[in-house]
Amino acid sequence: MTDLYLKFTDEAESRTVLYRIEGAVEADPENGVEAVEGYEVANYQNIDTIGVIYEPQEIVDPENPPEPVPYEGWFVNVRVVGNENSEPLEPFSIDPQPYPMRVWG
Repeated sequence: MTDLYLKFTDEAESRTVLYRIEGAVEADPENGVEAVEGYEVANYQNIDTIGVIYEPQEIVDPENPPEPVPYEGWFVNVRVVGNENSEPLEPFSIDPQPYPMRVWG
């Protein structure tokens, strides 16, 4: 079992790595077959999508709190178990400092 903290450019990039499309059918007009888009299937059993993370802000005046400032990227935690292949995730792996926003319990 390996816990990975991942940072992607955006949600779309994360989906291309974490999910695959199954059941898709290409159109074949000669045989009367219409295209079917298919459905997403997770490549990993344990995916925890966090999404956007915001920088901590000191609130000096509760009446005028500061605007939230997002960190760049889209964040996801994955717990790799059994024979799941973690290699496709390695380019996105980060070491969150000072600590992860969420961890597996």
